[in-house]
Amino acid sequence: MTLNEDDMRYRILALTAAILASTAGGALAQDGRDARGTAVDRRSNPDFSPLGVRAGAFLIRPSVTVAGQYDDNVFADERNTIDDYVLVVQPRLTAGTNWGRHALNFRTGGEFARFQDFGSEDYDDYYIGGDGRLDIGVDYAATAGANYARKHEERGSPNDVRGREPVEFDQTNLSLGLSKGVTRITGRVRFDYAGYDFDDVRGIGNAEIDQDNRDRDTYGTAARVGYEFQPGLATFVEGGYNWVRYDRDSLRDNEGYRLTAGAAIDLGGITSGEIFAGYRSQQYDNPAFSNNNGFAFGGNLLWRPTGLTSVRLSLVNEVAETIEAGSSGFTANSIGVEVDHELLRNVLLSADVRYTSNDYKSSVREDDVWSYGAGARYLVNRNFSVGADWRRTDRASNLLGADFDRNVFTVRVSGAI
Repeated sequence: MTLNEDDMRYRILALTAAILASTAGGALAQDGRDARGTAVDRRSNPDFSPLGVRAGAFLIRPSVTVAGQYDDNVFADERNTIDDYVLVVQPRLTAGTNWGRHALNFRTGGEFARFQDFGSEDYDDYYIGGDGRLDIGVDYAATAGANYARKHEERGSPNDVRGREPVEFDQTNLSLGLSKGVTRITGRVRFDYAGYDFDDVRGIGNAEIDQDNRDRDTYGTAARVGYEFQPGLATFVEGGYNWVRYDRDSLRDNEGYRLTAGAAIDLGGITSGEIFAGYRSQQYDNPAFSNNNGFAFGGNLLWRPTGLTSVRLSLVNEVAETIEAGSSGFTANSIGVEVDHELLRNVLLSADVRYTSNDYKSSVREDDVWSYGAGARYLVNRNFSVGADWRRTDRASNLLGADFDRNVFTVRVSGAI
């Protein structure tokens, strides 16, 4: 790792510390809003929030963002770094009810990118979906959701096959749930389905790189029971089971379980979230693959030291599928911190840093990935905003040729009704 990369990380951490220090004396947001329990960039801002369009019981919110990007390593390559300019358009539309009981929401949108010099990297991502909640009596609620998305794999992602174009795929998600609340004893059960259908991609000399062996269906079910000892403090236990079934490569079929216990807190809205730990096990049908067993953990915490600043901490531990030859999958462990600060009522600053370790089973491959960035957003009025941000990704791998560093600078203009 070079000295320049270390210096850049220290600058990000210093920026985070400076934002926190600059707000140490504040107690409430500048307009007196008490938004404890909500991150600064997500709380309501009446003077700068779009009103939406009322259509019967639905509130419709259309928006569009147009962004210009400069990417200094388009192909996430270790040695042959190539830069390019990118135009990105992101339309979005949501519609939701404001009923006192029950809820129904719809969403659709996309992200469409055009590269100035490398049209092979152009992509058209889009999605459509919805979800709903049915309140049953006082204590129970049933939920359901469905979503379809057309996506592409980012260059530099763990499963990038380095084709002549990014790999495109279809993803379908379905979910069903039932929850019980209100009293001190809470509970929920949930079923999830995700289906993946990958397109073949051209490789060297226009040869097709077959991606059909990645097509799969995943099923998961989980149950959770919690008990609230006192307002703002609860413990819970959760268990889940999952199945992964491949369309063609049945030797990669696997299934596993996770058992965890944790605590959920809400200290007056100043600190809130949950954290958990336990054990997980993933078993593979291929006898040549090592099973993936070990310590499981996760969580997210929100800290509001003042009314102007929020700090979010997230912990993730998950088992992911891989195309790495001879490897059953990899364990991704990550920790991230994000700081948001309201400099003015209509000027928001942000900084974040995340470290991820990808450890491949039955393989010597190990990746260490740092991602960090900073940005600012200016709310012109309730219908328009402008912003700019920078993001850097560094990956260090013991796999030959898999290292890279990448900077993406973005400026954007957003409009919403």
